[in-house]
Amino acid sequence: MNNMKQKSKNENMIQLTMSNAVDQTKKIRIEVPAGTSIAQAAKDSGIAPKGAFDVFTPGGEAVTQMSVDRHRDAVLYIGPQKVAGGANDEFILDPEPGDEIEDGPQMGPKFICFTSAYDPTVRHDVVPQDDQTVKQAAQMAGMGPRDQSAWSVFDADGTTVDNQPASELTGEVLYVGPTAIDAGAIDIAELSGLRGDFPSIKVIKGQKRNNIKLFYLQIKDQKNRAIGGRYECVVDVRAGLANLHTHILNLKPNIRHPHVYTNSLIPGTNHKSFTVCQGDCNNLLINSKPSSAEKLGAYLNHIASVLNS
Repeated sequence: MNNMKQKSKNENMIQLTMSNAVDQTKKIRIEVPAGTSIAQAAKDSGIAPKGAFDVFTPGGEAVTQMSVDRHRDAVLYIGPQKVAGGANDEFILDPEPGDEIEDGPQMGPKFICFTSAYDPTVRHDVVPQDDQTVKQAAQMAGMGPRDQSAWSVFDADGTTVDNQPASELTGEVLYVGPTAIDAGAIDIAELSGLRGDFPSIKVIKGQKRNNIKLFYLQIKDQKNRAIGGRYECVVDVRAGLANLHTHILNLKPNIRHPHVYTNSLIPGTNHKSFTVCQGDCNNLLINSKPSSAEKLGAYLNHIASVLNS
């Protein structure tokens, strides 16, 4: 009888190993009752962080809310929490032009976390194959744009890492976005001068300060056509100030807008948007030799007028 009770007790306990994804010297073998959530097991291990966290398999799958029953004798990794939700205001943005870009969080030792430079809900964890470049690994993750536009992979400092061996960047968060066009792009100083009129301007993560190809801003919606009361815009300056384009991210479904009706994708991404039908903007420049900031400011004022007409 005692042997049967002991056997039943053993079957109701699950053993597994918890490891800190960043510091793997912190590793512990634990035993918890069957039915325990992995999140609780991580807390019981004593090596989980005090704040938000997730637990991952060696292949990068988040299993935080699962039961330990499905992971008997497994090794699981505790790391920074994945971004959740789908709101456009969760784009990965620098808080102020001119601020330093901080390094992205490390998700684990076995895989690379590829994320869209514009939408952190688009995330794919990939275990790179032998002799694979970073860009090849991103392609395997399905991060390449559908419109066949040029794209690259950047680290947290905005440095292109397309051709680096993917195995050297495991544990990193890398950003997928459009490739710069040398003839276009602007300097962050030109954006900073516009913040008085457009305080919502932000630099999208993964770009260098002197080579900004696209930026984000909000424009007030006076006609109730946008979700949230403000148009969320990405402005494309890759082809230069004479050929600017604006993409709208949050047009209300089934709304009829006289100037926003063409489906598009944010360049270098799979993020769906609409393009503003903006007309000829060159007539807006009153000064004979306006500065770049004046040209950009005139263009944004024009877009605000078009959106609310």
